[in-house]
Amino acid sequence: MNHSPRLFQLDALRGLAAMAIMLFHLDLVYRIHGPFVRGYLFVDMFFLLSGFVLAVSTERKLKAGIGALAFTRDRFVRLWPLVAVGAGVATARAFAIGMADPLTLLLWLALDLAMIPSFSGTGPFYRYNGPQWTLFYELLANFLHALVLRKVPTRWMLALALALGVALIVTVRMHGSDTMGVDAPTWDTWWMGLPRVGWSYVLGVWMGRKYKDGVRGPALPWWLTLALPVVAIALVPRLPLRVAHGDLVFVMGFLPLAVWAVAQSRPPKALKPAFEWFGNYSLPLYCVHLTVLVWISELLGRAAWVQATAVGAAMLLAFVFSRLISFKGRPTRGKPDLAPTG
Repeated sequence: MNHSPRLFQLDALRGLAAMAIMLFHLDLVYRIHGPFVRGYLFVDMFFLLSGFVLAVSTERKLKAGIGALAFTRDRFVRLWPLVAVGAGVATARAFAIGMADPLTLLLWLALDLAMIPSFSGTGPFYRYNGPQWTLFYELLANFLHALVLRKVPTRWMLALALALGVALIVTVRMHGSDTMGVDAPTWDTWWMGLPRVGWSYVLGVWMGRKYKDGVRGPALPWWLTLALPVVAIALVPRLPLRVAHGDLVFVMGFLPLAVWAVAQSRPPKALKPAFEWFGNYSLPLYCVHLTVLVWISELLGRAAWVQATAVGAAMLLAFVFSRLISFKGRPTRGKPDLAPTG
């Protein structure tokens, strides 16, 4: 059986998103007020990419009879190394700084490794590693995709995405920014992450189906399509809009167009190994960087040289884990006659 080529330009986009999120956390931890203060919006792109690539690569298998539980189990097995790496590094810091007694720390580690969120109502969604919350919602979206979304006709998928978009607008305006899902849920807030994940993921599924059906638009130079999201995230804070409204413009107006432009771009095939490596490298980087940034700030302060050291240490640790553990990226395969060949 011939396998269709990966849309490796999406791997590069995922890598750029992970770098921007790391720089957002650098801004948050070290209070530098740099250009990536809204880098958290690239989390929404992760969900959009997930829906897109699974629609392109996996829906045929889902429609062939893979059960929702079996599919979600396979996805969990694929993502769990990220959970283990992120929680493991964060646990080392917790023991080093004496965050709690050893038995409590081990209990927290067991709960995080089992993907059981914190229901304390305070602090992060997971006890150790904040970015792990996105993996929980990705698995939830995958489960609902296999259970329900695969049965939704394409003509109704956009309507469902738009309904979730309305919910997202209401939620972001209520919350004040598009940062829902990060904090531990309460009885009042447990639902607020769902519109954020739902809008991007469902729209991504619709876009992936249209791409798979051969829909195309004008193609931009590949390097420009990858540069535009990075430039745009730096420009969002400069918009004459409140934070909530600027976030919505970026997530609902810009991100879908940006992902579509990258998907149909045609980078040189010579870049494929580098782009695929960058996409896979982004996974451990996403999961370890925040702990490293915080830990080094606690040890050395917030000077400029410390910031550079923290970023370098996070990238180096992620590289080590990328070599020690197989972090296979999400499948991004297209039809042989439709995938970019330039």
